[in-house]
Parts: sequence; C-alpha cells; structure tokens
Amino acid sequence: MHQHARRRSALALALALGPGVAGAIAQQDVRELVLSPIGWQTHEVGVGVLLRQRWFPRLFTGPQSVTVLDVRLGPTVRFGLACAPRRATTSRLGEAAFALAAVNGGFFDIRGDGHALGLLRRDGVLLSGADAGQGCLGFAADGGVHVTARPAGDWPEVRDALGAGPMLLVDGAVVEHGERQAGIRHPRTAVAATADGRVLLVTVDGRTAMATGMSFVELATLLQALGGQQAVNLDGGGSTTLWRRGAGVCNFPCDNKRFDHQGERAVANAVLLFAPAVVVVDDDAADLIGDGWHPANDGHGWHGADFARATAAGARAVFAAELPFAGRYRVYAFAPVTAAAAPAWLPGGLDLAAAGAREVQASPGQWAWLGEVQTGADRRAAVTLAASGPGLCVDAVRFEQVQAAPGSSR
Repeated sequence: MHQHARRRSALALALALGPGVAGAIAQQDVRELVLSPIGWQTHEVGVGVLLRQRWFPRLFTGPQSVTVLDVRLGPTVRFGLACAPRRATTSRLGEAAFALAAVNGGFFDIRGDGHALGLLRRDGVLLSGADAGQGCLGFAADGGVHVTARPAGDWPEVRDALGAGPMLLVDGAVVEHGERQAGIRHPRTAVAATADGRVLLVTVDGRTAMATGMSFVELATLLQALGGQQAVNLDGGGSTTLWRRGAGVCNFPCDNKRFDHQGERAVANAVLLFAPAVVVVDDDAADLIGDGWHPANDGHGWHGADFARATAAGARAVFAAELPFAGRYRVYAFAPVTAAAAPAWLPGGLDLAAAGAREVQASPGQWAWLGEVQTGADRRAAVTLAASGPGLCVDAVRFEQVQAAPGSSR
C-alpha cells in the first residue's frame, strides 16, 4: 500500500476508535511535516540565533505562515522587556531599545490606557501582579529563561517577568483547553523553552486567505514538534508581530487585513532579544568580477548548496552588506565542501591594519577568519575575495558583530 494511502487508512481507523487516537496520529503527521527541511527558509541572524520561516499550503485546517526565532542561550545573549508609556508598535519598541529582535508581549487593556493585564516585572520592579495560575515568562539576572504558571502576585526570583497565557506545553506535553477552544483559530505569538537550552520565539499568522491561524492545541502541537518542553501563549490576533533589526517586520501582521508586513498594531509591551548580530552574504548576492565565472554545487546544502567558481586569473568577488548596527565586525569566508574548491584567498577591502595583507588558506566546509571591519554611521561594509593564483571559488562571507549583551533593557 502506498504510504499516503496507509496514512489515510490509519487516520480513518483512529477516527472510528476515538478522538484521542486520532489526535496522536495527527500530532505524528505534524511532527514529520514540521521537521522536514523542505520548505523552511533559514538564516543566521545573530550569534546563536537562527530565523526560520515557512508557508505551509495546509497544516491542520488550512494554509499557515510560521516564523521562528531559534535562540541558543549563551554569555552574549540576553532577553528583556520593553514597556511603553503609550502604546507603540513592536518594531518601534525594538528599535528604541537597540535590540536585535523583538516579539509582541502580553495582554493589555486595548480600550483603556493600555496597562498590562497580569504579571509585569521590569528591572526588578513589580508593575502589575500575576493572576492566579497565569502562564508567565521570566528572565533571570543570570540569563536564564523560565516558562511556567505562577501563583497570584509577584515573581521576585527573576529580574523581568511577563504574564499572558495560557500554558501550551508543560514538560513536553500538550495542555488541553476544552472543546470550545479547539475550533477557535487566530494569529498567535508564543515562547517555548527546549530541553537543549534553546528558546523559541514563534509567530503564527492568521485572519487572511493565506494564513488560517491556529487554536491553542494546534499551536502547542507545532511547538512540541519544534522541540518545545515548556511553552506559553502571548498576546495574539492583531498584536502578533516578530521584528528583526535590519530586516523589519518578518511575519505578516493582520491589523490591516492584508497578508503583508505593514499591519502592526500598537502594543503595551514587547519581548526583546539582545545578541551580537550576524549577516551572511551568499555568492548569489556577490558582485563577481572577471571572466569565467560559473555556478557549482557542493552537494551538502550549505548556503543554498551552491557556490561560484572562476577559472580565469584575476577574478574577484565583492561581498557587500548593510549591517544592523554600526561598530566592529569579525569577517569570515566559507569554503565549499568540495576538496578541490579551497584555494588560497587574499582578502581585500578590509581594514588592513587589523587583517594584514596575508593569504588565507580555507579548509573545505569551514569558515575561514579573514579579519575585522569597522563600520561607520552608514553601517556598510564590503569584502573582496581574490585568488593568489589562477582560479577562485567563493560561497559566502559572514559578518559577526563584536559585542557583549547589553546590561539594560531600556
């Protein structure tokens, strides 16, 4: 029997046996679909930070648009909160705090003065107490991230805390929310902690023909497939927004009722991510100078699985980028995995006082350090790769910001 036919038969049998079995099979199907690398667009945007996006023609009951900021905790990574005296968009809150990225935060009084509904603690000061049993997100002074339900009142063990809810995952298990919630689908924002020390900031778009939105259980099932262990729902609907410095709004907020990036709603608070920025420029975006350039494939999937090869002498490749922050960046070049594609590179366009006029031998399948660049107010940088002999292979150049996590979330 064909695999899809077996799956349809199993699902029909599960429906006959009862909703519990059907749900288990549906979760397995979702896990296989979500974990498939096909369809995901993945970009490294910070040290330990990946941005993953995918549009599913059908997931659960219809098309879905999912954006995931996958953050590995480390000494240069920190989360914080932004609070606005007057409501402001998530992108404006992130820009003002000089954050790398931000998502909208907790619930607020949308018809009144915009005050937080539930727990809000910032820089060690309690601004609003938690409701009993409220699903909350807490950021400790040591960088730890905690996702849990809280009793009423304060959460003094953490520096910053935000209440929203409900809880979606507890110890890896999906939290049920009753039959009524099973059919209510909206745009959603959630935060999940994984067992291997990562934090997932996730938005699911909705309220358009291109994005159905999800119920609480559907969102929890998605987060479970992504590796979440503890997960909490944040404010959703027209508030759902994920913003990244240098790229703008990444998801498709729906407050303008269109599937574009312009429909942000002003919110009362936001979750901020601080981490050194990373920009990777692929050879597809490079300016390839000289004769004899042609595409090649390394077969390993690095940066689109392709690279560019030039056989003529004097070929050069210029990798230019507008970087998210002004300042100092380490610069690396990636060598294609093919063993024959690792010539000696001579970097140009760098600060030669730092990099030195030297040749760099790149090991196949690894990043080779080239030097450092210092960007000015225009935040622009360019690196030129040239071969010391005939022939040149280029794949990607990576700019990594030299920065520690800031000490304030203001």
